[in-house]
Amino acid sequence: MIITGVYDGPLTGGTPKGVELYVLNNIADLSLFGVSSVSNGDGSTAGNVEFSFPSGAATAGTFIYVSTEATNFTAFFGFAPTYTTGTVGINGDDSIELYENGQIIDVFGDVNADFSGEAYDYLDGWAYRNSGTGPDGSTFALGSWSF
Repeated sequence: MIITGVYDGPLTGGTPKGVELYVLNNIADLSLFGVSSVSNGDGSTAGNVEFSFPSGAATAGTFIYVSTEATNFTAFFGFAPTYTTGTVGINGDDSIELYENGQIIDVFGDVNADFSGEAYDYLDGWAYRNSGTGPDGSTFALGSWSF
């Protein structure tokens, strides 16, 4: 699985907020995966997974959408998110870590920096992974993303 998008939308309250993930290979037990957000450059959550997916399978080639809420997500994207959790209450200067078995397998953003005003600030917008890139492990690769 890889992070393919992060968003801090333009609707009331900066919604929708969340992350898009892409399933690269069939996953028999989704509960092995989880996400954490890193606010304002506070550093990696280092294995402290804030949101773990429930058990169940995920099919290669599908997208998983995790948002803070469903109403504005659905209004903006035209379909409901897969999961909702406050964990992804990100702003345009926050990072996301994707975990498998408690290990970081992909990251968006520099977890040690508040990137307000930087090239990869996505306030009231989004960042989307360039095709054929990632996962990037625990090191953010700016060249893998479009804003």
